[in-house]
Amino acid sequence: MPRTRTVFTHLAMAVAVGTIAASGATPAMAATAAPPANAPVTSLVGCASLTSNSAGKATVKNICGLAIDATVSVDWSWDPACKRIAGGKSATFTWDSRDGRAEYAYEC
Repeated sequence: MPRTRTVFTHLAMAVAVGTIAASGATPAMAATAAPPANAPVTSLVGCASLTSNSAGKATVKNICGLAIDATVSVDWSWDPACKRIAGGKSATFTWDSRDGRAEYAYEC
């Protein structure tokens, strides 16, 4: 379920931004500068926060107080197995680096 909700959230945001752009208004987020290429990754879905991300390896931190099961999304056909992460702790996920970087972290 988290993946479907995330897709619809991104789709809704794209539609909203497109509507604002079509009306001639400038969205506030368009005025902000893009982060530098070497800036830390911060992607969040629920309590799972993607804190480190490179080809074939990512670190997910549980930013909540209770244990969760989480993983990262690498592509639409395959994601690493879920791992239990205690509150405030992190877990590292690895995969074949040829598959690229993680897109985001999510709870399983």
